[in-house]
Amino acid sequence: MPTQIKISKEMILDAAFEIVRKDGMEKLSNRELATRLKCSIRPIYYQFENVEDMQKELYKKIEKYFYKFLMDHMVEGIPQYKQIGINYIKFAKKEKKLFQTLFMSEFGLTPNAFVSKDGEDYKEIEKLIKISTNLDADDIKDFHTKMWIFCHGIATLVANNTVYLSDKQIEQLLSYEFQALMLLEEEPNNKWVLKETE
Repeated sequence: MPTQIKISKEMILDAAFEIVRKDGMEKLSNRELATRLKCSIRPIYYQFENVEDMQKELYKKIEKYFYKFLMDHMVEGIPQYKQIGINYIKFAKKEKKLFQTLFMSEFGLTPNAFVSKDGEDYKEIEKLIKISTNLDADDIKDFHTKMWIFCHGIATLVANNTVYLSDKQIEQLLSYEFQALMLLEEEPNNKWVLKETE
């Protein structure tokens, strides 16, 4: 008689992660999980109180993977904070469904929530912002929010296959935005005013 494999919470989350990674959150169901795990749906109900509970745990797993992706793809010769932006957009290119789940769904984070996170993952990014900008702690959040909204706009276009940008184009766009924001930090009144046309 074949030995029964105990279906753990981690096995279910791993299977759920792969389903969402390939087909998006809308394809995730207990039936789909059971098929992938080659089991009945009973172990899924046993490990999680309900679907919302499982989705919450899965979201944390995807978020952890996202932050790891940002930090694991650093290269020499490019400022690290700039690389966070580049890797954010690369994540949107490479992991479209995971990006959409994190930032373009009901489970997603708003810009304010994203930059206000208190976890160790965000604290690492905060350190890189400090190194690149020399801003005070009070100004870092505001600066990062503006930078993130710009970066997120590009990433969203990329994730939806609306535009194609080369790595060089992405680097240039992020550099321009970073420089423009830093100029405004140094001289807040240095604002270009739209002239009235006759």
